[in-house]
Amino acid sequence: MQRLAISQITTKPLTLEQDLALCKTLDCGLEIDEKKLSVDRSEAHDQLAYIKESGVRITSIQPKTLTVFPSASAPQPESPEARLENLIGSVDLFSKYWKGLPLVTNTGADPDGNEYKVWEGCVQRYQTLANHAEDQGMKIALEALGPSLMNANSILFAYSQAQEMAASVDKKSFGVCLDIYNSWQDPALIESITSEKLFLVQLADWRRPRSLHDRRALGDGQISFSPILRRLLECGYKGDYVLEIFSDSVSDSLWRDASTISLAIEASTRIFDSLSL
Repeated sequence: MQRLAISQITTKPLTLEQDLALCKTLDCGLEIDEKKLSVDRSEAHDQLAYIKESGVRITSIQPKTLTVFPSASAPQPESPEARLENLIGSVDLFSKYWKGLPLVTNTGADPDGNEYKVWEGCVQRYQTLANHAEDQGMKIALEALGPSLMNANSILFAYSQAQEMAASVDKKSFGVCLDIYNSWQDPALIESITSEKLFLVQLADWRRPRSLHDRRALGDGQISFSPILRRLLECGYKGDYVLEIFSDSVSDSLWRDASTISLAIEASTRIFDSLSL
């Protein structure tokens, strides 16, 4: 049975209590977004303990620092070493409460377009991060972004490129995350999908975006999910599927209020259930 989870990136308008209640109502897991935790460390630990005690299944982590190199979305700190330290701190924080979970990350970019510098720098630092994650019983999942974010938030614009970097890092605890929204238009996607080191799959529907943040509820876009899900099933993937939908700076924003995003999540779960193979 394919297992659905809801990312806290999706549930931005909801409180933590509402997140957990929705997951229980819909029988879904939860992906934690570190940015949704309190900036006060003691309060953040209280929130994580509260999540742990809720019994909701936790599938994955979106760390506060997502990239090794700066990105247009999060340009600070500039130093890759400082960003690596932040990622290590995230591993340490969450490993106190859960083991075996992947933290999702991507490369960031160089403002001058030096992809070689970012590639080599990421491989080196990801090896350090992966070693630390393994020591703490955690995993790191590398995500390729869409072509529109090339040299802004990432140097990886195809799922196969994330697989290539994972092979270069060559660590047991370092794998990939398949974001279908970012990768569905790649004509070679289905043939490139294997279960090897595939730690997570993210879901959102696509229609031509009207802002940087304009991911649609499942069934509200153009993606044909069935062939991709079938391939994932056939290749032996048994991990989680995380709903990562949001839209901002558009007239029909899914983040408009709690009711709007909750209805979109409920509609998406029905579509996902109908697609389960």
